[in-house]
Amino acid sequence: MKKIALTLFVTGALLALLTYAANAADLLGIKAFFEIGLLALGLMIVSSGYFLVSFLLEWARETDFFKQVL
Repeated sequence: MKKIALTLFVTGALLALLTYAANAADLLGIKAFFEIGLLALGLMIVSSGYFLVSFLLEWARETDFFKQVL
């Protein structure tokens, strides 16, 4: 699952960079720029959210307080 999330993050980052470059070269209209840019941002947010939740779960397993609660 971490490989999928990392792939999504890299894909989102590359998509955002390519969209920016295409907009700078006037290859995209403003509507397409925002649509593709929001898609790229969504991919990066989803993968970052997964990594954050994964990190918090691993941290909670290692903490003594959460071992007592869980």
